[in-house]
Amino acid sequence: MRIPIFGLAIFGTIVFVLTAFWPFVVANTLDEAVVGLYSREFFENVLVEAHGAIMDLFVVGVVIFWFEKRRANSDTISLHKNTLADLKFYRGTDASYRILGQIKRLLELGVNSFQLPEAALDNIEMSDISLIKSNLRAANFTNTTLSRITLEKCELDAAVFSGSRFKHVTLKNIKLRRANFQGAKLNGCDFTSCELQRANFTNADLRSAIFKGVDCRGVNFRNADLRSANFIGAINLHPDAFIHAKNAQHVRR
Repeated sequence: MRIPIFGLAIFGTIVFVLTAFWPFVVANTLDEAVVGLYSREFFENVLVEAHGAIMDLFVVGVVIFWFEKRRANSDTISLHKNTLADLKFYRGTDASYRILGQIKRLLELGVNSFQLPEAALDNIEMSDISLIKSNLRAANFTNTTLSRITLEKCELDAAVFSGSRFKHVTLKNIKLRRANFQGAKLNGCDFTSCELQRANFTNADLRSAIFKGVDCRGVNFRNADLRSANFIGAINLHPDAFIHAKNAQHVRR
């Protein structure tokens, strides 16, 4: 691609110089010279046509460059997707870092939806990530810190968040049925639009967490810290749900 661009630049420069200094060129070469049809008027017409050709080539070049850029971007996305697919069931000690690296590369390329059921994303720090309509069923986030994360319409049924820490995590219409949050730090987390049936919050820090209108069928809050947690409008909440929870007397419902 560089050679055609370089050639067009040289051709355009020559045409521009001849046009800009045409009176000088005519005075020194073509003022009275006529060889067959090669008169002053002929070369003037050639220059006019050359300008048109340059404009046409420029437009065509821009279009070709755009398609080439798009194709290269598509090839890069496919390469990273294939690499991510190969890592899907990889369980090496560096699995989490390698998977996260591919996710971030794809995010930079505008991809924010992934199919990663049972992915290993444990014992790492995830930050500044936004995922939409991603399949992360049974993914492992054990002891992972999630900072400034946005998850929207994602499937995280049976995902494991044991010992994980949420910092400014936004959850929008997330499926978290049977998810395991044992010992997780979730203070202030908003679960309003989530599906949490049979989720396990044993020993979790749920101070100021929001469960407004959430279906709490089968949810386990044993030894969870529920100080100032909001359960206003929560449904299917078992009468004994808070018996073994901490600071249950400060729950809002």
